[in-house]
Amino acid sequence: MSGQEAEAEPGYHLLLNAVEVQLAQTALRLLISDEAHEPVIRGLAREVIEGLQAPLEHDRLTLPLTPQQMKITYSAVKLMLNDMQREQAAEREILREILHKLPDEHTMRAIALD
Repeated sequence: MSGQEAEAEPGYHLLLNAVEVQLAQTALRLLISDEAHEPVIRGLAREVIEGLQAPLEHDRLTLPLTPQQMKITYSAVKLMLNDMQREQAAEREILREILHKLPDEHTMRAIALD
């Protein structure tokens, strides 16, 4: 297997319900608008959004993510969580649930995007 094929293989499968899918898409779209000057980040975020548009099975979506896509998803969700106000408690809890489904922050920091 070539290096590119191994790099493109999903390293993680994220299981989301319908509400989590919607918030993850919103978080990724916000990241794209915030990172307009970073084509790598925008490209990875668009790939994840495309995957999030797959049909749900039993109100669930299993999203295969490469390490780079996982890092972008984590970053987008974390940024959206940090930007929300106390009045948005329900959305904040959903974002926390998504983060709990992903590896920890130290793992994310170790992933290079280039």
